[in-house]
Amino acid sequence: MSKTSKKPVDKVVKPEANTEAGKIWEEIKDKQIDIFALPNQVVSQYCKPIAIEPTKLYVIPSAPSVLPALETAVGKKYTVTLSEKFLIVARA
Repeated sequence: MSKTSKKPVDKVVKPEANTEAGKIWEEIKDKQIDIFALPNQVVSQYCKPIAIEPTKLYVIPSAPSVLPALETAVGKKYTVTLSEKFLIVARA
């Protein structure tokens, strides 16, 4: 009997820079985000990008409170919607 067990591997693949998703990530990753009343926080500290669809940016939030903070951080230039386990960022 083999004692090895198959564990799911958490492979996060960032979107490519030449796709719309990659361009959105480059534009928003360094934006200031007001979360947990902490100073000098940026989007990339609370969102992990993942390549799912090249036309929209999918991110995995580190906490549920990231949604309203991200909406405020990206402003009216983008829309942020909640999927089952992702936040989807697209151009407005």
